[in-house]
Amino acid sequence: MAATRRTASFLRLSSRMKSPQLLLATIAISSSWSSVPLAESFSIRSHQKQRTSGLVYRQLHLPPRNHRPVASSLSDDAIDGTSNHESVTGPIYEVDDVPTVKLFTKQGCTLCDKVKDVLESVRGDEPHSLLQVDITDDDKQEWFSKYKYDIPVLHINDTYWTKHKLSTEDAITGIEEASTGDFEARQGEPDASKFEHN
Repeated sequence: MAATRRTASFLRLSSRMKSPQLLLATIAISSSWSSVPLAESFSIRSHQKQRTSGLVYRQLHLPPRNHRPVASSLSDDAIDGTSNHESVTGPIYEVDDVPTVKLFTKQGCTLCDKVKDVLESVRGDEPHSLLQVDITDDDKQEWFSKYKYDIPVLHINDTYWTKHKLSTEDAITGIEEASTGDFEARQGEPDASKFEHN
C-alpha cells in the first residue's frame, strides 16, 4: 500500500485526467515492469500544442520492451559496431539417414521451446534431426524478412511444413511422410516481405 501511495504522489496525477488514462497508469504500475525503476517506468505529459474545443492532448511515454540502462546503450560493442547477439543457430540433435527438421527461431522464443518439446517427445518413435536457424543472425536476413512475424516456422528436408505451433499428431504425421518420401510442402508459408512497403 505504501508503494501505491508513493507512486500516486510521484506521478502527481492531474485531477483532470480521464479514467482510461488513470487505468493505463494503474496497469503499468502493477504490470511486470516492477523490475524497472519507477522513475523510468512511464510519464504522463500534458501538451498544449493545440487546443481544439478545449481539449488538452496528453501522451503516455513508455520505455522500450527490452529496457536497458542508458550506460549499456553506449557499450564498447555499440561503439565499434559489433553485436552482443548470441545466436541460437545450430543442431539440437542429429541422427544419420533420417528427416531433418529445421526450426526457424530466435533467442527467447517461448513458442519455439514448446515446438522443440513436442519434437523431442516423438524423437524415439519417429527419428529425425533437429536444427535451429536463428533468423536474427546477420547472414539470415532472407529468413528474417520472411518469418519475422511468424516464428516458430518449421521445414522438413528444406520444405515448408508449419508455423506457430505443432501438435504431437502433426509431428508424427509429418516426420512419417518425410521418412517415406511422401512429404509435400504445406500451404500457408509466411512471407512478411510481400506485405511491407519500401
